[in-house]
Amino acid sequence: MSDMVELPLSTPDPNPLRRDILLGRNSLVWQRLATDWRVAERVICTIGHRDVAGFEFTENDRVWVFSYSRLEHENKVLLQRLQDARVAEIVYLSSSSTRIAAKVSCYEYPRIKRQAELLVDAMPIGRVLTVGLIYESESELPSGHNAATSINELAEFMLAPLWTAKRTDLLRMVKRPFSSKFEQLLYRSYSFAIMATGNYPCMLRPVDLILRALGMQWYGYVYLSNRAWISTIS
Repeated sequence: MSDMVELPLSTPDPNPLRRDILLGRNSLVWQRLATDWRVAERVICTIGHRDVAGFEFTENDRVWVFSYSRLEHENKVLLQRLQDARVAEIVYLSSSSTRIAAKVSCYEYPRIKRQAELLVDAMPIGRVLTVGLIYESESELPSGHNAATSINELAEFMLAPLWTAKRTDLLRMVKRPFSSKFEQLLYRSYSFAIMATGNYPCMLRPVDLILRALGMQWYGYVYLSNRAWISTIS
């Protein structure tokens, strides 16, 4: 919409009438967040992807988009409907894995999330909140270095959003020990192999399946995105 006013880049939202709507009620992240009574109380309504067309949005609504479709077109239609509804703000929850999507397109999840990011970025009322691997306990995270975000950190941000730009990275590096020397050896071997594939890391999909069967969690785009973030966050 050409008459929309672009959002300020900093300071908390001064509007006491702001309604927080959560789009993506079946999201695993939301299911974990909802156990925090403060967040559950703040979010006045949770809706699903199919509810958007008939939902009565207002100009005071801040919509947190946790919804995700594997189809680019569905994400585009969803975001356009929110903009057409003239809500006050759209906050898109994105992933640290999108950092690799510009160079590596064979992984579906980072590619689709990045495409949605770009759509939100172009909206005057859009903001992008990038999180890492979501966890409650650090023991849930893969071995090695992880760009990660705790449920509590995300909850605190939702309770008091403070933006310094249209895009904010809410993550930090968390280092986890390897379970054994064998896992550490596998990790180093995988690192060498995936770097050797250049822009075609999906050549290692058969290896990824083996690692998954062995209970490893650090393969594929998780490995690549963690590697990409390690030099820029602490």
